[in-house]
Amino acid sequence: MESQTTLPDAPTALAASAQPGGTIRLEFSGGEAGLQYEIWRRHGDSGEWGLHAKTGGVTFEDSPVDAGQYYEYKVRAVAGGSESEFSPSAVAYGTA
Repeated sequence: MESQTTLPDAPTALAASAQPGGTIRLEFSGGEAGLQYEIWRRHGDSGEWGLHAKTGGVTFEDSPVDAGQYYEYKVRAVAGGSESEFSPSAVAYGTA
């Protein structure tokens, strides 16, 4: 009998907001307790996506970021070696 892998639900409602002091705060809606989340980031709307950080919560503060720089983020949940689909992306510009 083959085992079936259950994929975690993709995070939703991702929001990115610039904070004073060179920080961008991310908030999103997640799924079950115990999930890890991968924060993916790119500079500009045509830059390469790259894994930026991992977190166990549904908030993340990206610091330091450059004032005036365009940052785009997407998030996915990871559980038991399986990854969800990515959330829709969110954009913020760094502030000083």
